[in-house]
Amino acid sequence: MSRSLQKLLVVISVLLSLFLLAGCSKADKASVAGAVTLKYARGFKIENLADGCKKVTDGNKRVMLLVPRGQKVPSEYKNLPVVYTPVKRVVITSTTQASLMRPLGVLGSIVGVTTEKDQWYIDQVKAGMESGSIQLVGGGMGPLDYDKIVALKPDLVFMSTGGPNDARALQKLEELNIPVAVDNEWLENDPLGRLEWIKFIAAFYDKEQQASDFFDGAEKRIAEITAKVAKVKDKPKVIWGLIYQGKAYVPAADSYVARMIAMAGGDYLFKGNKGTGSRAITFEEYYALGKEADIYIDDTMMNLGRNTIAHITDQSRLMADLPVLKKGNVWGYQPWYWQSLDKTDEVIEDLAAIFHPALFPGYQLKHFLKLPPA
Repeated sequence: MSRSLQKLLVVISVLLSLFLLAGCSKADKASVAGAVTLKYARGFKIENLADGCKKVTDGNKRVMLLVPRGQKVPSEYKNLPVVYTPVKRVVITSTTQASLMRPLGVLGSIVGVTTEKDQWYIDQVKAGMESGSIQLVGGGMGPLDYDKIVALKPDLVFMSTGGPNDARALQKLEELNIPVAVDNEWLENDPLGRLEWIKFIAAFYDKEQQASDFFDGAEKRIAEITAKVAKVKDKPKVIWGLIYQGKAYVPAADSYVARMIAMAGGDYLFKGNKGTGSRAITFEEYYALGKEADIYIDDTMMNLGRNTIAHITDQSRLMADLPVLKKGNVWGYQPWYWQSLDKTDEVIEDLAAIFHPALFPGYQLKHFLKLPPA
């Protein structure tokens, strides 16, 4: 081989190496082959495979394969349900799913929802329903409109399970051969675990790096808030719950709500009530601990009309005797609270400002409001 040919081969080799390195640098850092490491979420798994494919385990422990559009399904995974990515037409069954899609810039992929137009506080979804690009495919806790969903030809339906009709709905969608991914962020016991489900949503849009960057930013902001209130020795005693038909419902000690109270520098009065999610307790238990409360968070929806302290005392005349209600230290959710999962850092900052107003002079609440007497 001549020296000139050797030089030419060296140059070609260097150029090829630079090209490959440039390609690697452009690759999504969050899509490195192997299992994706999750910091807080426990309800799903993602494993990056060769050629941009991903194996995803959803919130109902269902395994599916995500394959880039135009690419063949690898033979070793041919028995798994397949979703081609990025998905372009999706049906969502929860407002929290839309809130996690917002930072990814993929709200335009929504073609079906189960929440009425006047209940939306995400402008792009509301506008989509007004224009007809987004259809109502069932309502609230009621059954899905399967005919409408089939007609929409979605690439994917995001749904959660745990409700009385969810198992049947999942089975029906599978019978109709409509791809489904179960998003059960509500079962996480850490607010950051709920927020980390943005990585689950992002996997279907090939937006893993965007999700990771967004999550890291929120995590950092929450750490700053937690560090700020950690210096305060006196933590206000907090009651968080609702009364319905003679029973009280409170977040359990290992719920994400109890964790948010602690992160914001509060002392949750029902921290001895072990378990996750929400628990029913007797009104007597609720009232007994409620007498110690400094702060009352009313766990109801403003848009259901329960937006005053009087609505709480209407549930029981005894409630009017609670000192925390007499002082008016009562807060409730803004109507868009359940569409703000992507703003978890703001929610925790709101709580910190409610618990420790001296640390947040001039702060304007974003997701809570102080309830008027009547």
